[in-house]
Amino acid sequence: MPCETSQPLLPETRHRIGILVIHGMTGTPLEVRPVSRFLKRQGYRVEVPLLPGHGAGHKELLATTWPDWFAAIRAEAAKLTAECDQVYLVGLSASALLATLVAVDNPRISGVVLLSTHLGFWRPENLPWNHFLLPPVMRIPYLRRHAWWTEKPPYGIKDVRMQKNIDRAIEASKSGEAGAHGLFRTYVESIYQAKLLIAEALRQAPGVSAPALIIHSMEDTLFGLKNATHIYARLGSVSKEIVFITGCDHVMTVDLRRDDVARMVHEFISKTGRFSPVEESIPCPTC
Repeated sequence: MPCETSQPLLPETRHRIGILVIHGMTGTPLEVRPVSRFLKRQGYRVEVPLLPGHGAGHKELLATTWPDWFAAIRAEAAKLTAECDQVYLVGLSASALLATLVAVDNPRISGVVLLSTHLGFWRPENLPWNHFLLPPVMRIPYLRRHAWWTEKPPYGIKDVRMQKNIDRAIEASKSGEAGAHGLFRTYVESIYQAKLLIAEALRQAPGVSAPALIIHSMEDTLFGLKNATHIYARLGSVSKEIVFITGCDHVMTVDLRRDDVARMVHEFISKTGRFSPVEESIPCPTC
């Protein structure tokens, strides 16, 4: 693939369009870096906040709930809408739902991009053998906070190099502390918070009026296509599009199609923004 390609770029978006890129649950901003870095190179103002309780250890994560994550993203979005003419939200996995809720809450949001949406429709082959115990365990707060499992390869990523990096990160974080790549323990409490977030996002999704782009991998080993089609059907947006891609897994923002995902986000903003596009050379995100 050539190192540069010609794509439409909005000439007056410098410091006028703000983009909030939100990493996934238990992750860190590192997992969305290729997308955020690419968007910064196009002249957008890009913010990539660390969700409350993330980037540290399991105790810090378990001390937060989905309303804490929502409140933080809501505040970041409010700051951007006060300082930019237009604001877009890009959410990965469970954070696609945070983007959905903020788009309902803040009428100044100009568009939302939902990547690898997590609505709880797991691929059964990737659930732990004892997943049937989840419903009773989730009803007991003490068990929710002490029951966990370690994620297994491929970690929602096809890129073998990234898989090896995560292997090393997991080995280094056996004490329950998070590294640069995030915390690769899945606590039942996190699943419980995600369940509550899903319910609220589905309830409020019809209130989204901003244009929406949904991107989902047909090879997502964690969450099947129903997650994408279901949120698409629930969104109230008049202008909405769903794109299915191949060649990557769940964490598409760092996987083998990360460059293409970054370009699709930029093209969506170019199409839905208020400014007239011109042709300009866009460097490849990994160059």
